[in-house]
Amino acid sequence: MLFGRRVRFAIVVLASQLLLIAMATAWIIHMVLIAKSGHVYFVEENPVVLYGEIAATVVITLFAIVVFVIQYKRLRERRKGDDMKEGA
Repeated sequence: MLFGRRVRFAIVVLASQLLLIAMATAWIIHMVLIAKSGHVYFVEENPVVLYGEIAATVVITLFAIVVFVIQYKRLRERRKGDDMKEGA
């Protein structure tokens, strides 16, 4: 195995955060364009690119949901150190 479990999960979380930053940046750009011109209008004439962007957005959203669920489950897990903290 190339990476341990913790390193793999850390990489997944970092990738998720980078994708979140990218999507938030795109949203900020949209909001600035709306504030500046009053509206935003995009046209994509190539259907392959359009459906590729839609598919990528769906994949990113599903990835974020999976990472969120895994992170939530990890927060609820008991760790070795939990028993020692409760006994103290």
